[in-house]
Amino acid sequence: MATQLSQNNNITVTPLHPIIGAEIGGVDLSQELDDATVEAIRNAWHAHGILLFRGQDITGDEQLRFASHFGEVAERHKPKEGANVAEVGAAPDWTNLMMVTDKKDENGNPVGGLGHGEMWFHSDKCYHERPHRASFLYGIEIPAEGGHTKFASLYGAYNNLRPELKERFADARVMQGYDYRNVERLDLNINLDNIFHFSQPLFVTNPGSKRKALYVSRLNTMWIEGIDRDESEEILAELFDLTEDPDNYYEHVWQPGDLMMWDNLACLHARTDWPQDQTRMLRRCTTLGEPLT
Repeated sequence: MATQLSQNNNITVTPLHPIIGAEIGGVDLSQELDDATVEAIRNAWHAHGILLFRGQDITGDEQLRFASHFGEVAERHKPKEGANVAEVGAAPDWTNLMMVTDKKDENGNPVGGLGHGEMWFHSDKCYHERPHRASFLYGIEIPAEGGHTKFASLYGAYNNLRPELKERFADARVMQGYDYRNVERLDLNINLDNIFHFSQPLFVTNPGSKRKALYVSRLNTMWIEGIDRDESEEILAELFDLTEDPDNYYEHVWQPGDLMMWDNLACLHARTDWPQDQTRMLRRCTTLGEPLT
């Protein structure tokens, strides 16, 4: 059931899923928002982790303006020196807006990044000292089938974790990494100097909601520090399954004009495949978070 966020406006919030996500109504993101509206959206974001704004008609500048209410807009990180940019599908321009697309120009060159096909569950820039906190993805061209985005609750995963693991690993850290050439689990024998990587807490307390979350993902989390690698793999397999439980995620079916914003400390996201002959184009920006302790 939709509820009023404020008596002074027509903003509504309607849950999308029992444990994650809500749709926001009554907001036109092409317009400058007043402080009360931004605060209402912020409160809903903290409560639900992901927010959907349907039927938006916004430019890149308007998307950046909206994002700036939730932190410092981040610039994109170029791949490590030596990476094959064409191979990894990196966008040709390294600014704070990124086209997430498999579209190519008349010369066959990518016009955006992250190309075609499925992507495993992950968290944006968890492998940097300052992980990107908020992500904003705007639908422009959507395939007739597939290309959905799944959002998994890190709160739900933590809540379902065995109590003995919560106690044992209360202060544990994990190595997070990302290889731009890879869309599946990382090779744990890779030379860390060749990829982005950073040690992060296994459990985080979200500064907005004050809720605890399980900060792991199958695509990025390499190992639990301080324990045997085989045991780490066994435990991580259990943690990955918790995050990816079908009851723990919402699967979003895109429409042109959708703007999704999410909290990378509250959820993971993944992408489903779509037909090879269909094009998908979305526009993304993110905001910087703070170092995690």
